[in-house]
Amino acid sequence: MDYIEIVKYKLKEGFTDAQFLEAEKELRNGSIKDIEGYIGRELYKSDENDWTLILRFKTKENMDAFLLLLKKERPESFKVYASMIEWETMRTEFFTKQL
Repeated sequence: MDYIEIVKYKLKEGFTDAQFLEAEKELRNGSIKDIEGYIGRELYKSDENDWTLILRFKTKENMDAFLLLLKKERPESFKVYASMIEWETMRTEFFTKQL
């Protein structure tokens, strides 16, 4: 069963798409790929400069463990990535694959 998080947000003023995409690459190449149950990440951008991240794990428990790890350890690659996000615009939804 797949479990996904869909996160929508905008970037803070002053950050470029290129900077953000570089931070995304650093995050993907870091320890996230070794997290149990991690399947992958997809990143999209709308014409209105809204970003959408789809984060995939095998189970809800895998996702929960990952999110808890981010809160506790705050890897440097995540700090850089997170510093570019306008948190007030963030909307998050979680879904379990049904079919």
